[in-house]
Amino acid sequence: MKLFYRIVKSSFKGVFVVFYRHKTYGLEHIPKGSGIIAPNHISFFDPPLVGISCPEEVSFLAKESLLTNPVLGPALRNLNTYPVSGAEANLSSIKTVCQLLKQDKKVVIFPEGERALDGKLTDVKPGIAILSLRTNAPIIPTFIHGTYEIWPRGQLFPKPWGKTACVFGSPIYPKNFQNLEKKEARKAIADAIQGSINSLREWYHAGAKGNPP
Repeated sequence: MKLFYRIVKSSFKGVFVVFYRHKTYGLEHIPKGSGIIAPNHISFFDPPLVGISCPEEVSFLAKESLLTNPVLGPALRNLNTYPVSGAEANLSSIKTVCQLLKQDKKVVIFPEGERALDGKLTDVKPGIAILSLRTNAPIIPTFIHGTYEIWPRGQLFPKPWGKTACVFGSPIYPKNFQNLEKKEARKAIADAIQGSINSLREWYHAGAKGNPP
């Protein structure tokens, strides 16, 4: 793990544990090797929350405008963040993600594509399924709790208190969908991700007893 990544991760972990009583569940579901971590997206706090919750170094995708920012850009690039903007850049980022997955890396991709306005899970886009089928990388559905209440979309600054959690679910393996037509497989995987995140949410709100599904 890179020194800069380790320092930033430790700093954010301290903040989340002290101020937001952060807890992580389902680490046993994270397989060795490549994987796509697929969380619901409800806040600017979601990427660092996933980063501190995952035991290994992960990579992210972000709007190109953030990476060209003179203040944020250098830091984000050193935190394994790659740009997404426009059709050409999207094609470039797809190639980058495929390369990372082939190198047995973990990549965080928010399957909804953007932050939800109301904190609720919206429809999962098929793009994440395409990447999984192309690289044979498993998808780890992930439920994020609490960041919307702390820093929702449209709010200038986060609240200095709250309660957060990151719940990793059972992996979804693309090989289980290879007998379907491409379009059907993409939809089936997207539906499986959505169903899993909803199940993780229900498990957490029911008391988070035992292992998450």
